[in-house]
Amino acid sequence: MKVWMLWHGGAGYARGYIDDDTEAFDSLKAAKHSFDSRADNWNTYYPCVDRIPAEDGGPSAWIFFADPSEYMGSDAYPDRILEYGPRGGLHVNLT
Repeated sequence: MKVWMLWHGGAGYARGYIDDDTEAFDSLKAAKHSFDSRADNWNTYYPCVDRIPAEDGGPSAWIFFADPSEYMGSDAYPDRILEYGPRGGLHVNLT
């Protein structure tokens, strides 16, 4: 099932606009892999991303099960949220 992700890199990054910044993935698994791998890519588009909980300033992402730019514009509400838990590990949270 295709999903869309709006990534927020943490305390030093602002969440963008739905139309410009939403990424499409073939599955939730692919979106999770992309989210998690950004902490390993120090020399790419995502510098200084760590695996720390969102509540401590770490990254999070909104996941949509339908293209949010088509049905809600910039007022979209996510179906799931990806973030790291306080004891580590990537969590998929219900909204």
